[in-house]
Amino acid sequence: MSRLIGSQYTVTASRLVTSFTSSGTFSSGVKSTAAKYLVVAGGGSGGGFHYSGGGGAGGFRTSTDDSFPINASTDYPITIGAGGAAIAAPSAAQGNVGSNSVFSSITSAGGGYGGGNSPAHAGGAGGSGGGNDGDDTTAGGGAGNTPPVSPSQGSTGGGSTTGAVTNGGNGGGGHSAIGGTASYAASDGQPVPVRAAGAGQGGAGGAGTASSVSGSSVTYGGGGGGGGGSTAVGGVGGSGGGGRGGGFDPDATSNQGPGQPGTANTGGGSGGGSHPGQSTGGSGTGGSGIVIIDENGGSVAAGGVWSMKQVYKQLVENDWV
Repeated sequence: MSRLIGSQYTVTASRLVTSFTSSGTFSSGVKSTAAKYLVVAGGGSGGGFHYSGGGGAGGFRTSTDDSFPINASTDYPITIGAGGAAIAAPSAAQGNVGSNSVFSSITSAGGGYGGGNSPAHAGGAGGSGGGNDGDDTTAGGGAGNTPPVSPSQGSTGGGSTTGAVTNGGNGGGGHSAIGGTASYAASDGQPVPVRAAGAGQGGAGGAGTASSVSGSSVTYGGGGGGGGGSTAVGGVGGSGGGGRGGGFDPDATSNQGPGQPGTANTGGGSGGGSHPGQSTGGSGTGGSGIVIIDENGGSVAAGGVWSMKQVYKQLVENDWV
């Protein structure tokens, strides 16, 4: 049998990746000293049955190097934020905020709600802000990166252009981009002064950001699309789990589809509800959050004579003594 002979044998154990899709407790490897992390909060839900704003993405916070110290003797509670609850038709209320996700001292804020017809037309603040309802033609969208951290955990929701009357909801903010603004469809062939009030196309959700902390590149934190008017489509959801806004479906008997939910464990905001021309135009639920921890295995110096078989066993079990 091959042998490694010497006064010391030094090994760096392989990396250990732990993903949490529900709340729990993180206990590090025996020799781990530092970690990378990704903490994504729950996304907000879009507003209800009224060309409403899309929900904002849950806050996205990450470390891409081994700069976060961990201690093998410490248990770290993990909280996974839920997405904001959906608004069922026929309610035209604003959406709901997502819940925070937490790892140790790192807290990512839940996504802001999408604006509705009542009581708030404007989108709410959060990790990323929610988009405004289509009737709000003066305000910007909900503020992102709330509370403020550096680097920023999210972006502002989409706000209507001052004086515009598109009757389309605005998109929720994503981690890397603000929510899109509602617009008239370019293909309707009508000059602006005579366009129908319900022809507003929902704004797109803001784009999320890719992370490789899990070992594979996955995009998280997309904003929800705004709801469309009675003759227009909803805005597309942002990359990273954002749901599409409700709106006109030319292939369906009932021409108003609901806002789509954010994708689970991405922190995506849900799509805003569509114009109240049909009975199915509410919003979806925001996507739940996720926590991923990638810890180094640590280094150990072991004296004596080691067989290759024993070295392999210790590597697999990460049990160096």
